[in-house]
Amino acid sequence: MVQGHNHDLCLAQALNEEPHCADLHPHRADPAVSRRGLLRAAGLAGAGTAALSLLPRAAAAAPGDTFRAWRPDADSPRFTLVVMPDTQYLFDADRIHPGPLDASLRWILAQAREENIVFLAHLGDLTQNGGQPAEFAAIGQSFAALDRAGAAYSVLAGNHDVNSSTDDQRGDTAYLRTFGPRRFAGSPTFAGASPDGYNTAHIFRAAGKSWLLLALDWRPSAGGIAWAQSVIDKHPKSPVILTTHEIAFADDAHLSDFGRQLWDQLISRNDQIFLTLNGHFWPPGRTVLRNAAGHDVHVHITNYQDRYFGGSAMIRTYRFDLARNTVDVATFSPYFLGMAARQRDELARLEVELTGPANYFSVPIDFARRFAGFDPVPVAAPRPARDVLVPGTLAYWRFDSGRAAGTPVADGYVVRDLSGHGNDLTRVTVGGGAGALTWSADHGPGQPAHASLYFGGGRDPAHGAYLRTGDHAPLTRRP
Repeated sequence: MVQGHNHDLCLAQALNEEPHCADLHPHRADPAVSRRGLLRAAGLAGAGTAALSLLPRAAAAAPGDTFRAWRPDADSPRFTLVVMPDTQYLFDADRIHPGPLDASLRWILAQAREENIVFLAHLGDLTQNGGQPAEFAAIGQSFAALDRAGAAYSVLAGNHDVNSSTDDQRGDTAYLRTFGPRRFAGSPTFAGASPDGYNTAHIFRAAGKSWLLLALDWRPSAGGIAWAQSVIDKHPKSPVILTTHEIAFADDAHLSDFGRQLWDQLISRNDQIFLTLNGHFWPPGRTVLRNAAGHDVHVHITNYQDRYFGGSAMIRTYRFDLARNTVDVATFSPYFLGMAARQRDELARLEVELTGPANYFSVPIDFARRFAGFDPVPVAAPRPARDVLVPGTLAYWRFDSGRAAGTPVADGYVVRDLSGHGNDLTRVTVGGGAGALTWSADHGPGQPAHASLYFGGGRDPAHGAYLRTGDHAPLTRRP
């Protein structure tokens, strides 16, 4: 949680069925403050008494609940990464409300096959009070549902999970005992941890390649940064998603002081890092920065702890589509989504799905081009015509004449039909201009001929060129 939002913390706790916040801030809270007073102070009193109703808890996962085996399609060009930010208000001392988190985790397990979910990344501040064992025992029990299903996920420590004045050399904590490396030892996606245990690496297969996700501590030390660099170095062809609790401020989405250090020491100098995700601040926001290689790094802030029911363990789905070169992002609450419409009060109805440019958007990424610096798409060697001609071919032309790129194709030049059927092509000029048709070295990655023709006549119908078959060519005579 960002400092300076104590009022919002108090409000969120009130919406979590607490009568007031005297027990949170006894030096400032007024025992007479009511929930309605808090709502009015936050500008929400217009919601009426509906805002004060007690929301029904989502049904807890029964011990016998089973889900289909966690087996994402590693070759499909479409896959989903799920992101969950600060859940701290749901695990706050004696105010433990696991229902929303359980609902989100059940949704992930239930939709894993249909959505091709490959990974869940929690962004820290799992709990509220700096590492109380009871808080971690409760949230650890909720995440056990993922462990039983063999689901792939990561967590990381936020400032409310540990002593916020310490870095990853702080030693033993309730966080480490609950979510340390031992918990992930049996996971096929777990790729190791820093010696202190607070920074972890995870590798998942998707779209036919390996993706590296780094989950870094609230404040990684110099050793933690060096460890992260060593992991990247060991996987030089993997795209990297970096998660940590704090990188950028919301609103205008600029780097925080710590975020600037992390950018200078790790993110900017590693072209593999193309996406960073953090919580901590609100409202949500996003920006695009240029790294040292001149390439885009997408920086996203996602946090909903200031919203109704402490954010209701809201999740964000990142639907990667490498066929469309797009990442589609949506934000919603499985807890309220799974609730019968008649049970949702006025505030709950606003939380089912969030829209607007900060919560519902698409990110265009030319993945092949963006990853070309460290994982270029292999280009097949050119193949002779005899290797690609198949029975029944009517015509086959190639434009690999050996002429230099940019050289004009001479008027009347003939491109032979290599199928042997006599469908030769001849250049025809319209209105003059030798440069209207030139030789080019451009070609697709799987193209047998590593050359092409470039039509540069522009939009002027009186200036250009085209290719035509002869009057007696078989293709010309076909009906």
